[in-house]
Amino acid sequence: MPFFELLSRQLKVTHAQSAQPLAESNTDVRQYRAVTLSGNESPKDTSPKISSPKLKTSKYLFSAGLACLLAAHSQITLAADSLTIEQQRQLYEETQTKLRLKKITYSDVPYDKLENYPLTSYLKFQELNKKIRTVSGTEIDAYLSEYPGSWLSDRLRINWLKQLASSKKWTQFRQYYDSSVKSIELKCMYLQAEYRAGNKDILGEVASVWNQGKSQPKACDRIFSTWLKSDYFTPEIAWSRYLKAIEKRKLSLASYIERHLNDDVKPLAKQLKNLYHYPSRLNRLLSKTDSPKEIEDVIHYGVKRYSRHNAKATLSLWEKFDAAYLLDADKRNETTEYLAYRLILDGKNDLANRLLERNQVVSERIIERQLRDALKQQDWKNVKLGIAKLPEESQQSHRWRYWQLRASEALNELSKEKAQQGYLELSVYRDFYSFLAAERAQMPYELAHQSVQPAAETLSTVGKIPALERSRELFKLGKINQARMEWRYGTRGFDTPSLIAVGALANDWGWHRKTIESLGKAKFWDDLTLRFPLIYQDEIQKVANATTLAPEYLLAIARQESAFAPDARSPAGAMGLMQLMPATANQTAKRMGIPYRKKDLLVPQHNILIGGNYLGQMLTRFNGNRILATAAYNAGPHRVSRWLNPENKRVDFDIWIETIPFKETRGYVQNVLSYSLIYSHLMGEEKKLLNQKEWEELL
Repeated sequence: MPFFELLSRQLKVTHAQSAQPLAESNTDVRQYRAVTLSGNESPKDTSPKISSPKLKTSKYLFSAGLACLLAAHSQITLAADSLTIEQQRQLYEETQTKLRLKKITYSDVPYDKLENYPLTSYLKFQELNKKIRTVSGTEIDAYLSEYPGSWLSDRLRINWLKQLASSKKWTQFRQYYDSSVKSIELKCMYLQAEYRAGNKDILGEVASVWNQGKSQPKACDRIFSTWLKSDYFTPEIAWSRYLKAIEKRKLSLASYIERHLNDDVKPLAKQLKNLYHYPSRLNRLLSKTDSPKEIEDVIHYGVKRYSRHNAKATLSLWEKFDAAYLLDADKRNETTEYLAYRLILDGKNDLANRLLERNQVVSERIIERQLRDALKQQDWKNVKLGIAKLPEESQQSHRWRYWQLRASEALNELSKEKAQQGYLELSVYRDFYSFLAAERAQMPYELAHQSVQPAAETLSTVGKIPALERSRELFKLGKINQARMEWRYGTRGFDTPSLIAVGALANDWGWHRKTIESLGKAKFWDDLTLRFPLIYQDEIQKVANATTLAPEYLLAIARQESAFAPDARSPAGAMGLMQLMPATANQTAKRMGIPYRKKDLLVPQHNILIGGNYLGQMLTRFNGNRILATAAYNAGPHRVSRWLNPENKRVDFDIWIETIPFKETRGYVQNVLSYSLIYSHLMGEEKKLLNQKEWEELL
């Protein structure tokens, strides 16, 4: 007999009305979203603490049931303990296969042999989910109690709530619903159920659901209709949503919201929609000085939209609006900064500077944009002036300390000795600019490797967390998406020592992406052997032998692209370790004369083979210069060719990298070059950041 049935039968002895649903654990419920790997090693994750649900049963019933359960459980444990984890893993896979092929039913599942196996919860979940239309609340309670705060418990709760809603069992629905359920549809159903049950104050929670810049599920219509007729609805909320809809280009939604606006702002709403279609009509607002206060929102929207088409003309109108209206200071500064940035993008630096100075607005992104323009022109005087305008914290960053030294050298403001001393002081760190400084100071690179040694107690505690035990098993079975979800649930709220410990555990499993991710989240950067694993060396060496690529260069690309996740997929469609676009991979395979199948991009050896050959093509195209080849691998070779300066305006390599138009590509090139250096040292090669040709070539 399945274990949860044994438990539930004990609980069913009591009168049906006495069975109370369990208190929900306060956990996040998140729908799985395909993981995209953009090089960020420390994804943000904030989660509440987990609270355990409590069964409400009579003392007599509990004692009698407990006696039965203990007797049964002792037999189950004995049977389960007789199998090794490898045997249980094999039995689990065989059982799943037989269930899928319908060779057995869930009553045939050998729970007695799998009871202590981490993935038994998946079989129990599948069984309950399969019969969700007929399952009892007691069986649901048993599962939620046995696996509190787990990913599958949250999934089961959501499926159970949907079933209760379809059966119109609203009393039970209200009992099982919890605010941790991240479903707008279920939230609206809950709000409606509460209101129907007499909780009129629940209408106070509707505004946050309604006031969104997108259409909400149909299940929300009824509670929205009630709320719109109540005192909780205000015209200000309607205007706020109208503005959000226009900003998100949801014009049909905006038309729906229009009917709920006050009559005095409806003309402004039409003006706002008009500006979406015809931004140049912004000047028509100058005659609307007697309009309601909402006109300020229309002005700010119109200025930002029109500036994307004609920043100079927008500036003239903005000055008139600024003189005619008493605008909110924060919004005024925000629009001023936005307009100034658009002016700079249009090459109107003088106008942008005057606008910012007149309004005393300081914008770091504008200063950095102007700094890069000055660097490209090798206008060292304005480079120094620009750095001086940055906030003190930014001035002390390694980036701008490096460029401060370069500018002072170019202006002959530092003696050779003082310049060397400045580079020497900067060279003691481990990043791209410190590596450049070490080269200029003619000093060895400071890699500062420090092996991590988690406390044995912490390792033991972390390793026994049920969600992480399940994650490990799923990873072993190649169920990576499910393993990720269990990992996410298991590591919520971890402190720094726990993150370091779980990173070390993931390394032992061979899940290097999670090692890199965990150490990044812990901000522990110094264990280079964990953060830069030497893996896929046979595959990489084969490609290196067949091309002019160095193994450390290939490793650096894979590390930057996917952090060694073979199944990585980007929002743009890039796939695998080296993040190849299928069309590019297909063309490269044809040039190589090898078969191509899209699914092979998720197989490491195929991905490395095709990705390495494509990288080799880029290196050949740009005459062996890794700076340009790396930029081309990220942004495309045609863009890189356009970014190269004319013969008479060529610049040093560091200026070229710093002035790459795309921030992503700029960071990508710096990371790959730095990672390649680190890998060469880990491999005992101790190569330079750049070879002599790359250092000396003007770009």
